[in-house]
Amino acid sequence: MRFPIRAAAISLSLAAALASCSSPAVAEDPIGAQAPDPAIVGDWLLLQINRGGEDIDLDHLEGAVRHIDASTYNIEPMSGLTIRGDYSVDTTTAPRSMDELVANGRFEGGTLKGIYRVDGDRLTISFGAPGEPRPTKLVSEPGTTFTVAIHKKVQ
Repeated sequence: MRFPIRAAAISLSLAAALASCSSPAVAEDPIGAQAPDPAIVGDWLLLQINRGGEDIDLDHLEGAVRHIDASTYNIEPMSGLTIRGDYSVDTTTAPRSMDELVANGRFEGGTLKGIYRVDGDRLTISFGAPGEPRPTKLVSEPGTTFTVAIHKKVQ
């Protein structure tokens, strides 16, 4: 898997990327509230998005940064709509679980069920569209609709 710097962060301008091929949002209950995972709090540059085993062209997301704080996130591309929402995590699961409640855009009111891993300065998130099951691994295989977004920590 390549990590092109030009393809900059998910997940959501990732929601915007998902919006191009998914159905409208269906509200779902997010996972239980838990203290934020300090490993994911901060700013993350989007490097790559893969859906169904294929890389997604990120021209419209070039330079996008995912900002994560204690309970909210936003994905801010260099131009275009900034996706915002709330999130919750469960660090007791393997892999760790993340639910993102999307506040605006096509998935407004929908929940993206996902999993994530932090490895050094890399954050990898895998998620399905609203109404889809949570992925079980951080891989987007052919024949699936799961999205995997790879980010690099902004220093």
